[in-house]
Amino acid sequence: MRTTPIDLMGQTTLKELIALLRRARLLVTNDSGPMHLAAAVGTPVIALFGPTDPARTGPYGAGHTVLRSGVPCSPCFSRRCTNAVELECLTSIYPEQVIEAAMRLLEQPLAVKR
Repeated sequence: MRTTPIDLMGQTTLKELIALLRRARLLVTNDSGPMHLAAAVGTPVIALFGPTDPARTGPYGAGHTVLRSGVPCSPCFSRRCTNAVELECLTSIYPEQVIEAAMRLLEQPLAVKR
């Protein structure tokens, strides 16, 4: 990154979060409410999925990337991991994969957002 990231977790209203997501070039996130908000305002999403199923709860629309590890127990939809390697479904998604996906999305021409 060329700029220092800012952690605004828990410090914005819903309207402020939507405004920030609308201005973002990209959101890297887990399966969450902000993921859906970003997709709704036209911001490209890189979503990391572990215990949930992107076919069921993934970001809607085109231009998003879903990263999954492919471990056999995923999706399990469990709140507590019972796999021999705890949270392997998430920890086996490597930063290099996220960076590669981000670079691909950022190289695309800017789309007009809603």
